[in-house]
This record gives sequence, structure tokens and C-alpha cells, in this order.
Amino acid sequence: MRSKSKARKGGESSNLQVFNFNEMKEATNDFSFDNKLGQGGYGPVYKGKLRNGQEIAVKRLSETSSQGLEQFENEVILTAKLQHINLVKVVGFCVEREEKMLIYEYMPSKSLDYYIYNQDRRLLLDWEKRVQIIEGIIQGLLYLQEYSRLTIIHRNLKASNILLDLHLKSKISDFGMARVFKKDEVEANTRHIVGTP
Repeated sequence: MRSKSKARKGGESSNLQVFNFNEMKEATNDFSFDNKLGQGGYGPVYKGKLRNGQEIAVKRLSETSSQGLEQFENEVILTAKLQHINLVKVVGFCVEREEKMLIYEYMPSKSLDYYIYNQDRRLLLDWEKRVQIIEGIIQGLLYLQEYSRLTIIHRNLKASNILLDLHLKSKISDFGMARVFKKDEVEANTRHIVGTP
């Protein structure tokens, strides 16, 4: 059974759906290999379909993942608060047993790296499409750093974290390593190196 979650930080709330493990198991056909979309530092990502017909992407935390509970919570809280056409929408999450999963809108055209690092597929991106993708990334970053209620520095922006919808419109994903700044802060130091080597 799904319910509305009140993910709180700084007194704000969100309307993320809370899913149970069996719903995610059913949606992904028991996390079948055929439904696997990819593998990242967080763990595997699966395509799924909810009972209402909505297509989703399920990011499942791997037991061997270097990204733990803190990054999971960070992504849930941040993405619940951030609403922009060039940011991937988080539908909900699942925390049950030892499982931690993030459920996103499904992006049918995969990620930018699927195209630009392949000699044949890169030809599908003419200059008009490339400019459109770049403009979408810029709009997403501008929102994060200037116009959202929070000032967000992504800290892991790369081609595999730029997802593309059916019309190749770009959306920024993966906020597990993002950093929140106060509006009056102009600099900050971090103690750990983050991102992709």
C-alpha cells in the first residue's frame, strides 16, 4: 500500500510516495536482468511499471555501494524539494528490510553518455539536438544555483547523470553528493573528495 511521506528538513515537507518492497519487486519483474537499465556507484537501476501503468526507474542501493544512508537521505530530501523541468523527478522511495530504493520518472532515451561515447549513436545527436541538451543542462544548473529555494551545488555532474526524455530534452539526475548552501554563503570548504574519479 502506498502512502504520502512527510520527508522533513528545515520544516518543509514533500509528497513523495512510499512504496513497499513487494510493489517494487512486482514493478520490476523481480528485478529481472531484462529490466536492468544500468549500474552506478549507488547500485543497479531497473525499469519498472506501476499498477496504474506509470513507467518508473528504480535505483536500488547495493550492499557493496560506497554511497550509504547519508547519500540516500540527501537525495530523497533534496529532490523532493526541487521542482524544475530540467531535473529528474523523484516519484518516491522504498525503505524496507535492508532495502533502500529511489523511484524516479522513467527517461526512455537513456543518459547522455549512451550517445556521446559511442561512434554510431553520437551521430543521432546533430548540432541542433546538442544545443538543446546543453541549454537544458544550463537551465537546470541555473535553477539549482540561483532560483531554487535552496542553493545547490551538484558536485557529480557528468554525462551519465544527464538523462534524456523521449524528445531528447535533458534532465539532471543523481543528487546524492549535492551540497546545500545558504543564500548568503559565497564559499565553503569540504573535507572529502566526492564525485567520479
